[in-house]
Amino acid sequence: MALITPSHAAESLFAILPHDLAGGQLEEYGIEAAPDQAQEITREVLALNLYWVQSALQAVRTKAADKERVLAALRDRILQGWTTELRLDGQDAQAFFQQAGERRQAYDQIVQEGGGPVAVFTECAAILEAVSAVKPEDRRKILALLIDLIPVDQIGELVRDFQLAGP
Repeated sequence: MALITPSHAAESLFAILPHDLAGGQLEEYGIEAAPDQAQEITREVLALNLYWVQSALQAVRTKAADKERVLAALRDRILQGWTTELRLDGQDAQAFFQQAGERRQAYDQIVQEGGGPVAVFTECAAILEAVSAVKPEDRRKILALLIDLIPVDQIGELVRDFQLAGP
């Protein structure tokens, strides 16, 4: 197994995460969304993916410094692709990271109470409905998209296989 830097780990993680959802992915699930709604869905999906990355790092990495180095590099990579790959131009990245931290607390609570990925996805779908990013009648559609789109197992496998170089 080759040693990799936190930046390479972040790049690998970023590569498997869903990016801009404004295109055909929403339409494939029968979800109609205005551009601002598509951005909100992209933000929530990104926050949900960050939750799974952080959870995988917590479960697998024993050194807190390793977790922080990978998360910092992933944050930098997200910022690098904020307006291009993620198409979140006009959105406040710093506010997003704060909101993602709040989501993490809510998702952690669900998992601590025995909920699995589907329960977390259901909470994310409820959030998207509450902020009017999806219509109430599209809740099942967004839940199906989340189940299909969020690479929970792949994130865990990737993190498990990281061998970080450096101190």
